[in-house]
Amino acid sequence: MDRVETTFNETWIELPAGERVYAHVHRPIMKGRYPGVLLVPGGFGSGTDLDTSPGLTPDDISSLGFTVLHYDPSGRGRTGGEEDFWGPRHQRELAGVLKHLARLSNVDEENLGVFSFSIGIVISTGALSRFPKPRVRYLYDWEGPSNRFVTTKNDTMEQLRPFHTSNEGFWREREASRFIGDLECAYFRYQALTDHVQGTFKGHAIELLNLATRGKAAWTRCNDNPVNTLFDESRLEDYHWVPETLNNRGQILKYLLEIQTQAQGL
Repeated sequence: MDRVETTFNETWIELPAGERVYAHVHRPIMKGRYPGVLLVPGGFGSGTDLDTSPGLTPDDISSLGFTVLHYDPSGRGRTGGEEDFWGPRHQRELAGVLKHLARLSNVDEENLGVFSFSIGIVISTGALSRFPKPRVRYLYDWEGPSNRFVTTKNDTMEQLRPFHTSNEGFWREREASRFIGDLECAYFRYQALTDHVQGTFKGHAIELLNLATRGKAAWTRCNDNPVNTLFDESRLEDYHWVPETLNNRGQILKYLLEIQTQAQGL
C-alpha cells in the first residue's frame, strides 16, 4: 500500500443543539479533496485517544489518501456534558459530526464512510438509521456487539452492571440489532477468528450481517466471504474469519481500501 505524508489539526465542532465537540482532522499534506472517513470510538474511549493507539491509528488511514475525523463523544475526553452510553444523544451527535466532515474543503462530500470500533457500532447504526445526515457510502464495523446480551456478556461485564439487560427503556435505544436493518449504505464487517471481546463466539457478527442483508443495506460483506451472504450459525467452519496471523492493521487497512473501491458505484 502506497503511503503519503499527512498532517492534522485540532478543532471544535459546533452542533445545532449548542454542543461543542472536540475533534482531530487528519489529511494528506498535499492539497486536494479526499474520501472522508469518520472514526467512532469503542468502549468508553475518547476518539482522540486513537492517535496513540497501539493498533490502527487515524494517521494510518489518512496516509492512504483519506481525510479522517475522530472525535470525543459527549462526556468523554475534552468534550463536555454527561456520558450517554452510546444512546440517542451520542447518535444524534455523530450525525452532526458527519455533517461537519462533509463540509470540509479537503473532503469529497460524495465519498463518505464511517469506521466503527467495537461498541461504537451502536452509535454508528443509530446515527445512520435515525437522524438526518449526509449520504454515506459504507459503514465499516470492526467487531461490534449486536445486542444487550452480547454487549454485557449476559450481565457479567463489570462496567455495565448498573444497566441490567432487563432495563428495556435503556437498552432499546442501545442495540445495533434494532437499527441495522434500516441501514441504507453498504455494510462491511471485520471479524477475526477470535473476537477481541467475545472469543470464538460469532453470533453477534452473524446477527448483524443477516439483519443488514435482509434489510435495506446496499450490500453486505464480511471479510473475504461473498457479498450478501446469509450466514448459518451451525456452519461456522464454512466461512472466512480473519486468522490470528493476519489480524493486524495491515489487514484492516487492506479491507478498507477494498470497501472504498467497492462502494464507488453506489
